[in-house]
Amino acid sequence: MAEESAPSIGEQMADVAKTVTESVKAATSSVSEAISDGKKPGRPLDTLAKMTREAPLGMLLTAFLVGRALASRRRW
Repeated sequence: MAEESAPSIGEQMADVAKTVTESVKAATSSVSEAISDGKKPGRPLDTLAKMTREAPLGMLLTAFLVGRALASRRRW
């Protein structure tokens, strides 16, 4: 009778590492494509970049402080 040998812990870990690596590469690719699409003219990231370049520093500081205040409220 031939015994089936179970994969060793090292082989299992290698399989898990390979799966995780492939998943991370797929996620990275997906995010990169989404960012590239968002940077096209007329898209949200392009609009945000233009607004940021045109905004005076005082407005940016105000927006930052409002964002920080809202974020700190959500923690509680």
